[in-house]
Amino acid sequence: MGRLGAAHGLLGWLRVVSYADPPEQLQKYRHWVLVVNDQRKEATLRSLRATRNGLTCLLENINTREAAEALNGAEIRVERAALPPAGADQWYWADLEGLEVRNLDGECLGDVAGLMATGANDVLIVQGDRRRLIPFLPGSRVREVNLEEGRLLVDWDASF
Repeated sequence: MGRLGAAHGLLGWLRVVSYADPPEQLQKYRHWVLVVNDQRKEATLRSLRATRNGLTCLLENINTREAAEALNGAEIRVERAALPPAGADQWYWADLEGLEVRNLDGECLGDVAGLMATGANDVLIVQGDRRRLIPFLPGSRVREVNLEEGRLLVDWDASF
């Protein structure tokens, strides 16, 4: 859902990079799971506010700059049950990661290693014999998403 940044001030506030759309929607989720150095830590959001430089947050039991600094770089996750169901022809990135990617000729291009937002559209990061970046454009480049069978069908030349 996001990432914690540097400490902001002396009272435990942290900068936040939100992956939610819009970014402020992150405040809907009060119970966070923070991943810090491969360790999971439960956290409760007390406050999220917009500043001219982005978002900042205050978490319960984080009251000092030092405590906030220890969380710099932590990944913000929420429990899946807290998320609304994806709509028709919508998918959570986490559901796409690991899917096998095949093109229209049946060639395996690899597996979805991740996704990235570019502003214009999301991009699949496909890792196979090499890394490929394929625009995530359902109906155009992405012809089928089949979560049950664990695969994506894409209109993409294997030589690209």
